[in-house]
Amino acid sequence: MNPGDAQLRAQSELQSGESLRWSGTADPTRAAITGIPATVLGIPFAGFALFWINSAYHTTGHLTKRPDAFRSAFSLFPWFGLPFLFIGLRMVLAPLWAYLKGRNTVYAVTNQRVLVITGSGTRSVQSFTPRDIVFVEHLERPDGSGDILIRTNATQRTNNSTSQITVGLYGVPNVKEVAQQVMTLKTERPAA
Repeated sequence: MNPGDAQLRAQSELQSGESLRWSGTADPTRAAITGIPATVLGIPFAGFALFWINSAYHTTGHLTKRPDAFRSAFSLFPWFGLPFLFIGLRMVLAPLWAYLKGRNTVYAVTNQRVLVITGSGTRSVQSFTPRDIVFVEHLERPDGSGDILIRTNATQRTNNSTSQITVGLYGVPNVKEVAQQVMTLKTERPAA
């Protein structure tokens, strides 16, 4: 996606009285790198699911000589591993999904909020106002591009703990400049 298309997509999401300060596209390669930890966990997960399916299939193969209800009940046993195999494969392919999503992601900073716009046909728009932003961190590479991590006051509950949601703007050119704009937005008082 070229910068002009990104700016048009960002402008189409502006509300009345809102002005665009910066817009840019995600770097899909940087987005894909964020999926690598899921791949590392997904390989043994998918491997164990394959082992389970194979073992269950061979075990039920020995039961085929028994024509009773016991055998028919266990003939479905290998199928129980399929959902875990699909979950494992989804984890293994996480960098690919992140890359594809990153190709259609636009980031924008306005005078009122930070926007993350994903998708081309059906769009998903995440919006973060100054009240949502708790902490901003940027990671700069030697070429001046980098990633901006925005910790929000939104939380997610997993198991018995809660954690703050962090939103990433990956592969941003002139990352220091854009991070400063996000920080300025965070410290400015919203218009009444």
